[in-house]
Amino acid sequence: MVKVYNAHGHTAALAWFEKRGDAWVQVSDEWEVSVGREGLGKTKEGDGKTPVGVFALGEVYGYRKTPTPMPFFQSDEHLVCVDDAQSRYYNRIVDRRRVLEDFKSFENMRRADNLYALLVTVGYNRENVPGRGSCIFLHIRRKDKGPTAGCVALPIEAMKKLVSWLDPAKRPVIVIERWTPGARFARLSPFSHR
Repeated sequence: MVKVYNAHGHTAALAWFEKRGDAWVQVSDEWEVSVGREGLGKTKEGDGKTPVGVFALGEVYGYRKTPTPMPFFQSDEHLVCVDDAQSRYYNRIVDRRRVLEDFKSFENMRRADNLYALLVTVGYNRENVPGRGSCIFLHIRRKDKGPTAGCVALPIEAMKKLVSWLDPAKRPVIVIERWTPGARFARLSPFSHR
C-alpha cells in the first residue's frame, strides 16, 4: 500500500507499507510530494484536485527500460493519455497510430520536461465516466516542487525505489486521504494500524 496523507495546500507526505500479520508496517522513507494545485478532492475534469480514496496501482511507463516487477511500457512520441471527455478513449493511454482519433485534447506521455520519464498509473475513474477526471499518475516532481494538475509527484529517487518495490502479485493500491498521521491510525479503516 502506498499512502498519501497530511496534505497542506499542494504538498503532502507519502510512504509505502507492507501487511505483516495484522499490521501495516512502513517500509520506506517518508517523502514530501506535490498534489493538485487546488489540493485534494477531485470531482471533475480540470478542477486541479487530486482524487481522494483507494485506487489500484497499474502499469509503469518510462522513457527507457526500467527494472520493475510491474507491467512496463516504453513511452514514445505516439503515446497519449486522452483527457477529452467527448472521446471514446477518455481516460485511456493510446498509441495515436493505432486509433481513429476522435479527441481534441490529450497529454503526451513523452514530455519535454521529463516529468513522465517514469510514472505509475492510478486507477482513478476506471469506469471512464466522461468529465469525472482522467490521466491520474504518480510521476516525477518538478524541481521547483510546484503543484500538479491532479497527479501525485514524487522526487525521482522515490519513483525509482517505488517502481522496483511494487509487486503486481500483491495487488498494490494507493490510499489518498486528508488525514494527519495521528488521525489516520486512530480511526477504523481497512488500512488502520493495530
